[in-house]
Amino acid sequence: MDKRPQAGFSPGPDTIRVSGINIEWQAELGTCTFEKLPVAMMWVDTTLAGLISGIQAMVGTERYLLALQSEGRKSVDADWQVISQFPDFRDGFKAIANIAAVAGWGIWSLISLDPDKKECGFRITNSWEGRYQKALGVRWGSGMLAGKMAGYCTKLFGTNCWADQVSFIADGDGYDEFTVRPSLRSVEKEIENLLATDEATRADMAVALKRLENEIAERRRAEEMVRQGEERYRTVVEITDTGYVVVGVHGQVLDANQEYVRLTGHARLEEIMGRSVLEWTAPSETEKNRKAIEWCLKEGHIRGLEIDYVDANGKMTPIEINAAVMGAGDSRRILTLCRDITDRKKAAGILQNMQRLESLGVLAGGIAHDFNNLLSGIFGHIQLAQSHSEPGTVAETHLSKALSVFSRARALTQQLLTFSKGGALVKKVVLLPELLRQVTQFALSGSNVTVYYHLQADLWNVDADEHQLSRAVENIIINACQAMPLGGAITITANNIERGSAVLPVLSGGPYIGVSFRDQGVGIPGDILPHIFDPFFTTKQQGSGLGLATSYSILRKHGGHIDVESVPGKGTMFTLYLPAFLDAPPAQASAPKDQNVKAGGTILLMDDEEVILDVGKSMLEGRGYKVTPVHDGREALEVYRQALAVGEPFDLVVLDITVPGGMGGKETMEELLKLNPYVIAVASSGYSEDPIIAEPRKFGFKGSIVKPYLMGELCEAIARMM
Repeated sequence: MDKRPQAGFSPGPDTIRVSGINIEWQAELGTCTFEKLPVAMMWVDTTLAGLISGIQAMVGTERYLLALQSEGRKSVDADWQVISQFPDFRDGFKAIANIAAVAGWGIWSLISLDPDKKECGFRITNSWEGRYQKALGVRWGSGMLAGKMAGYCTKLFGTNCWADQVSFIADGDGYDEFTVRPSLRSVEKEIENLLATDEATRADMAVALKRLENEIAERRRAEEMVRQGEERYRTVVEITDTGYVVVGVHGQVLDANQEYVRLTGHARLEEIMGRSVLEWTAPSETEKNRKAIEWCLKEGHIRGLEIDYVDANGKMTPIEINAAVMGAGDSRRILTLCRDITDRKKAAGILQNMQRLESLGVLAGGIAHDFNNLLSGIFGHIQLAQSHSEPGTVAETHLSKALSVFSRARALTQQLLTFSKGGALVKKVVLLPELLRQVTQFALSGSNVTVYYHLQADLWNVDADEHQLSRAVENIIINACQAMPLGGAITITANNIERGSAVLPVLSGGPYIGVSFRDQGVGIPGDILPHIFDPFFTTKQQGSGLGLATSYSILRKHGGHIDVESVPGKGTMFTLYLPAFLDAPPAQASAPKDQNVKAGGTILLMDDEEVILDVGKSMLEGRGYKVTPVHDGREALEVYRQALAVGEPFDLVVLDITVPGGMGGKETMEELLKLNPYVIAVASSGYSEDPIIAEPRKFGFKGSIVKPYLMGELCEAIARMM
């Protein structure tokens, strides 16, 4: 058969387009084309007449009709998926009737429906069963259609129904018509009746019935597997830590698991069903989310979208969204997976802070060192000038005011040095409850803020630099106090934590001590919160922006961490995590200072800054010392050798640790010890966290002093060594 379309072929009036395919037919000729290609159809009257007649002759009319009825009922489940989408059975039946018409099942009509009697009337025009029988000249009845209509009513009324055919196309009627009502008749019972009256075919029908039973059992097993699969699927969806939500084309929630409900800030699924996901999207992200839904519907999927959700209390939760579209047309659904990325955001923020602090550390260390040298020179000369001024004069008054800012200037450089790379902590066993109370009382002195303590009774100790840890706590307290200008309360809570990683992913195993500071202040807006630990970031008119950054750096150097939670208008909570020190030896009392050492003696003063040498020489000579200034380690060694050679060694040596481009104090001290194992030396540096300053005796020094220093501090340090 040549299946190529004939040239000049023009379709007849009977045409239809199904799934994008143009179907054309001429019923009187028995021809049909799909996109102009000739095809043989199974619904022309004479096509299967012989086959149908042969089957009927082989099994008998009654068995033939029962087989058709059984298959008609089996097909109802698939049809019902279409019908049940409509709230009214009449509308659902119209929808399935349209499909039946396209498929060649004839024109279906629902002519009556009595809900009280549970009775329906159906009329089918041009049915294929009726036309086959008319072509054969027989009237067996349309069994397949009878089974379908009975199956529809069984579903509709919830009780077994049977279809009685009252009109027949085979008899010359214009249609097949059925009346369907509740009945005790069933295909299985009808088969049993046939078997009881016809022993000759019992074996054949028993085999057929057994096959039918097997098919029913197999279907039940399949349905059970589907049900179990749905249960497993729902269980997996509910226990996962990923939010799952099905969204309609307008962004409305159609289904979701409990994790997604939590992400929205609600407690139950019923609270969000039917509502738009835009309702809990942060206002600044609403338009972004709206466009994302449109894009997903257009492109079919979306990956790695980050959106902020906000609950009724204003708490922000960052979400990562991956979604794909299912279905077509208005029945499209967006299957969405949402993951809480709060911890990931925190980890990224921590990494960024560490990178910023390290970059700043390189710069801060050098600047602070040079600045400390300059401060030593500036305030040294001021103090010298004051010592030569008459008390009460204008000059002396201004010099006193200039000296009064010394401590503030030194504190600022110490904050800068906190960020410098390296540096050892001067650690000892610290009792946290005592430190917390002392620092808090000092920081809140004169304020209208109340403090409540909730400290675990057996709180572990920490091995920490008490001075730096106090500074970190003080910065947190001051920040909380400033957030409550009209007064309020700060609640300080401290607890032992066995495993830090169970509380905060960025922590290692443990153990830790967690100390939280909760205030009742104005809170921190979501767009500012990620930046509060950035160096020099501040929203206050007064302040360096180093307070919280300093606390962050101090905790990091102790192997700990700071976390923060804040809700605008509800307050803020900072939590410090410190490694616990479980095997704490008893703290040793420091030896009393001897303040009665008499001044006088020879001093070798080494520093690379001329202004330090000038000021230091003047300071010490004013106290009765004889001072020899040198600029670096090599010059110091040469002068020291000469003094030894003539039998007049220096009583004390002051060595600057850092000498750019020259020999510093550490290397110089190593060589001096070779010349004289009993040399008395003091380490001096602008780096307060230099390991030599922290533990000078480990490097051969007898003591240390940090720049910038005043005359009294320098002389006191030297007096102790002498």
